[in-house]
Amino acid sequence: MTSEGYHEPIERLPEEELYLARATGIEGFEKLVALKRILPQNAENDDFVRMFLDEARLSATIQHANVAQVYDIGRCDDGLFFTMEYVHGEDLRTLMQTLAKRGRSFPLEHALAAVIGACAGLHAAHERRGPDGRPLGIVHRDVSPSNVLVSYDGCVKLIDFGIAKAQRRQTETRAGTLKGKIAYMSPEQCMGVDLDRRSDVFSLGVVLYELTT
Repeated sequence: MTSEGYHEPIERLPEEELYLARATGIEGFEKLVALKRILPQNAENDDFVRMFLDEARLSATIQHANVAQVYDIGRCDDGLFFTMEYVHGEDLRTLMQTLAKRGRSFPLEHALAAVIGACAGLHAAHERRGPDGRPLGIVHRDVSPSNVLVSYDGCVKLIDFGIAKAQRRQTETRAGTLKGKIAYMSPEQCMGVDLDRRSDVFSLGVVLYELTT
């Protein structure tokens, strides 16, 4: 797969660029996808490259309706990219901010539906096993409103396993290094100790609290 046919930037992130993209094929085949690539200035940074590849590989192992799917990985002239499921909707952070500007609270039934969907996606990640049947030990480590998408037709998708912990990552976070959003971290994550799935459950609980208060 090449970069041809991919266009229309959606958003620029600190270390990557995210695009709305069109995947094209024979006989007029077209599919909208999200395309994520490393910024050219970071393409020679080995740590960024390894983390980027880890995110693509790890996300691709999780097949669940509540996790945005990764489709493919490739290389264009200015670096690596991977394509993933395009979710036509908004993240919970944007929805909360929009409602707050209108002086409205997040409807309880919608908050519960979003968190239940995110719980299902997290559970699928936590339960994921490798080809040898051994648990991968995935911990997302960045569960927050900005990483839970809600499509305009009501589907909930968990995204961004860029700093996830897993047994087979090529990159590991050094002990004592904090990654993630502090406001949603479990006490154990704030202390920089080894984590398991309970840390993600705590973080999602913070999200639920924020949505409902």
